[in-house]
Amino acid sequence: MKHLRPMFADALAQEQNLYVDKGRIHIRNKHWAPDEILEGLLDPDAYNDLFLDWVQERKEELIESAKTILDEFDLQDRFGKLKEVYARGAVVPFVGAGLSVPSGYPGWTTFLKQQNRETAIDLGEFDKMLDVGQYEEAAQKLADALGPAFNEGVENAFGRSREISGCVQILPHVFDSCVITTNFDDVAKRCYEAEGKPFSEELSGEFSQELPRKLAEGKRILLKLHGTSTSARSRILTASEYDRHYSEGNELQRAVEAICTKTLLFIGCSLTVDRTLSAMKALVQAKGHDNIARHYAFLPVPNSNAEKIARRDALMECNIYPIWYPAGTHDESIEALLMALMEDGL
Repeated sequence: MKHLRPMFADALAQEQNLYVDKGRIHIRNKHWAPDEILEGLLDPDAYNDLFLDWVQERKEELIESAKTILDEFDLQDRFGKLKEVYARGAVVPFVGAGLSVPSGYPGWTTFLKQQNRETAIDLGEFDKMLDVGQYEEAAQKLADALGPAFNEGVENAFGRSREISGCVQILPHVFDSCVITTNFDDVAKRCYEAEGKPFSEELSGEFSQELPRKLAEGKRILLKLHGTSTSARSRILTASEYDRHYSEGNELQRAVEAICTKTLLFIGCSLTVDRTLSAMKALVQAKGHDNIARHYAFLPVPNSNAEKIARRDALMECNIYPIWYPAGTHDESIEALLMALMEDGL
């Protein structure tokens, strides 16, 4: 709960939590005479008591917020089913760039657009590629145009250890076995280390088929499906890198089958068209919706009902079922839903 202490300090400074009444200094539900504080007679356990009380109050507020979200989109039953699977230890988080953005790391679109400023690539053509989800093709264009400067740009953007912020910090309290991510940064790794739960092993995507065995051994695993920013050799970002790593037969398909042995919960993922989703779709077509694990995703609700239906249907082809939250409430909604997932009260 270390990540909550700065928030607690801010809460203590708010007028409703800190005030003077009848000559006594009140901090939330505790109060002291000025001389008690000046003479150092403040109960050494008072801070911790106040902190734990505030944490419990905040949990209750988050769970209530999650209930409001689920009621708004009529998703109580779907979320209830996800909670049942989670209670059996069968849910694995699939973490996307959206969870690293609050810590100062750029999202994919932002990063690619930043890099394109250093090239002569036609801006209109480049934006069209991003609009239709051709991220690996856009990255390839940049790599071809920039040469070694592209790798340097990737490492500069994602290889720095920035201060961690946002709901990503709750992950170690919710998931204690495995985390899968396509992110190049080390945010997930540092989050778990900060909570005294370091990963026993870190795998790159080429070794993803080993994941079921290692999970069966009870190991806490971080699967970096697309590698890291600091190693261009193991990284998967451009079209040529995808081809190099997944050129042997159905290697990508086998990797996806390996990670889909558990129920995946996509968090902070845009889930636009990419090879991973295409492989998941192929798996569903080959085995059928009812013969493989169902997966879930926390996603902002689209702008219109037509877009929402189209998005739902596209995800369903991959056996992914959305749990919508209001657009523009990314961090707070995800934190509320994660809290509700691991706590009673829904």
